[in-house]
Amino acid sequence: MQTVLALRLSASAVLALTAVSCLPTAGSAQETSAISGSVYIAGKPPIDPPPNAAKNSHAYLTLKGQGAVRIYRAMTASAEEDLCRGDGWKIKRAGHFSCSASSDGKKAECDFSVDLRRGALDPGNPC
Repeated sequence: MQTVLALRLSASAVLALTAVSCLPTAGSAQETSAISGSVYIAGKPPIDPPPNAAKNSHAYLTLKGQGAVRIYRAMTASAEEDLCRGDGWKIKRAGHFSCSASSDGKKAECDFSVDLRRGALDPGNPC
């Protein structure tokens, strides 16, 4: 079994780690939104990786809060049933970045990972 390092991140730390931002630009009327989340460091895949695989190659991030709701709403992808979460949650995907929203649209979670060697996005948490 693989050891997983879990960290709680402040809103500013999560925003600094992601390429996704709700920050206003010059001349913009956009508002910022609170975001929280978690991150853990593991290999790829995070569950049952091959014995010789690095165990610290990826940072797996989950974003939550009103900022995640805004990201979900801003995504142009079609919403599909989120089979992992169930209970009416819907998911939108853009490459390796995905966001899910509750059936009432008041809660959302976004998942992805960062390959720490390549600096590229990879899929987030498995079901």
